Amino acid sequence: MNQKIDLLLINPGNRLEQFAKLSDLATVAQPLGLAMVAAYVRQHGYSVAIIDAEAEFWTPEQTIEAVEQFDPLLIGVSAYTTKMTAAGRLLTLIRERMPHVKTMLGGHHGSAIARRTLEEEAVDFVVQGEGFFPTVELLRRIKVGKRDLAVPGLAFYEGQQFVDNGRAPLINDLDELPFAAWDLLPMEKYRAHHWQAWDYGMDQSGFAVLYTSLGCPFQCEYCSVNVVYGKHKTRYRSSEHVVRELELLVNQYGVKHVEIIDDTFTLLPKRVEAFCNEIIKRGLGKKLNMWCFARTDRVTTQLMKKMKQAGINWVFMGFESGDDFVLQGVNKYQTVDQIRRAVDDVHHAGIYIGGNYVFGLPNDTHETMQQTLDLAKDLNTEYANFFLLMAYPGTKLQQTARQKGYSLPEKWGQYGFFAPDALPMRNDQLSAEDILAFRDNAFNEYFNSERYLSMIRERFGEPIIDFIRTKILTRKIERTRIARD
Repeated sequence: MNQKIDLLLINPGNRLEQFAKLSDLATVAQPLGLAMVAAYVRQHGYSVAIIDAEAEFWTPEQTIEAVEQFDPLLIGVSAYTTKMTAAGRLLTLIRERMPHVKTMLGGHHGSAIARRTLEEEAVDFVVQGEGFFPTVELLRRIKVGKRDLAVPGLAFYEGQQFVDNGRAPLINDLDELPFAAWDLLPMEKYRAHHWQAWDYGMDQSGFAVLYTSLGCPFQCEYCSVNVVYGKHKTRYRSSEHVVRELELLVNQYGVKHVEIIDDTFTLLPKRVEAFCNEIIKRGLGKKLNMWCFARTDRVTTQLMKKMKQAGINWVFMGFESGDDFVLQGVNKYQTVDQIRRAVDDVHHAGIYIGGNYVFGLPNDTHETMQQTLDLAKDLNTEYANFFLLMAYPGTKLQQTARQKGYSLPEKWGQYGFFAPDALPMRNDQLSAEDILAFRDNAFNEYFNSERYLSMIRERFGEPIIDFIRTKILTRKIERTRIARD
C-alpha cells in the first residue's frame, strides 16, 4: 500500500546532463530550500516527505518509481534553469502515471518565467517567490476541497485563462522558521566540494549547506538571486539561531564540512563577528571546516582572523574580471586594486581563497579576457572557477540578449557551464564560440601552471597534485557544435 501523505517534495536529478564527465567531481548538496519548506509545512500540521533524486543519482525514470510509493495530495518540484530538463521530464511522468495528483514547481526558473513554464511543462501551479506561505495555503485549500485556489504567490491556468496572484509574501523574521528538515534527507549521501577536503585526506563525507541570511541588496546584471526574493534586500537570522542548527548538524549528523550559502555573508562585518564568537563560545570552531562567499569591499585581516578562528577555512570572492571598465559594465562596484588588497587580507589570516572569474562580460574583448586570466595567474589563489556569462531567465542580461538578437539556449541544459553544448551569451566583440574556447583554455592554463602546482604542493602535499593531474586536468569537456550568431 502506498504511503498517504499531504506533500511530497522532489529535487530532480541531472548530474550527468549538467556536468557530463565531471559528474563524479561535483559536490552533492542538500536541497536546502526544499528542506526548509518541508519543516515549515510540518510545523503547520501537515505530513511531508522528500525525494532527493540528485543525491540518489536517479534519472527521472528512476525517480518516478520512488514517487509512486507515495499517495500525496500535492507534489512540489524545485528546479533552477539548468535542472529544468530533468524537472520537466519528471513532471510529465507524474502527470501520465498519477493524473489525480496536483503538482507545483518552485525555484528560480518558475519565478522568472511563470507563464511560459505553465505553458511548456506538465505542472498545475508555479510558485513565484518563496514557497513557505503558498505551499501551506494551497495544501489547506486542497485538503478541505476548496475550489478557490487564488493563493498569493501562485500562478496557474484556470481553463484558458492565466491567473497570476503575484509574488509570495516574504517571511521577515527568519528566526520564526524552524530548522531545515534534515531528518527527511539521506544525509550520508552528501559530499563536500573536492577542494574543501584537500586538508582532510579527500574525505568529502559529513557535508551540509547552511544559510544565515536570505536575499541580496545588490543588482549585478547577470545574477538571478532576486528573481525569487523580488526585492533587493537581505534578511538575517540571529547568530544564536544559526549556531544551534549548526550544533544539531555536528552532533546528530556528524557534519564537519559546511558551506555557508549566503550571497552576502560578509556584508555586515559586526554581524559576522558575532556569529563567529557564538561558534567559538560553543567550542565548534575546531570541529568545522567551513567556507563562505565574501565581498572584496567587506574584507579585513581582523575579520578574516576571527572567521578563521571559527572554522571558516575557505573564502570565495567574485573577482569576475581583470579590467575595471568591464567590472563597471555589470554594476560590479570594485576595482582590480581592491581585489588585490582583499586577497592579501584573506591570505594574511591563513584562509584559503577561491577566485571566481567570468568570461564574456558585455564589455569583454580578447584583450580584457586575457587580462582576467593574467590576474588569476598572478593572484594564484588555492582554487579558481572560470565561468561563462549566461543570460538566465529573469535577469537584465536576458532582456539585453533579446533586444540585441543574440542567440539564447534552446535547451535548458545549455545554461550549464560544463555542459558539452553550453551556450554563453555573446557580446558585440566576441562570439559564443570565442568565449567558450577562451574559458576552456584558461582553465587548463591556470591549473597546469607550475607556479600554481608548486603552491598547492607546499600547502596540501603531493597527493593533491596527483588529484589535480589525474582527476581534473584529464577531464576535458568535449564541446559540441555551438550555434553561431
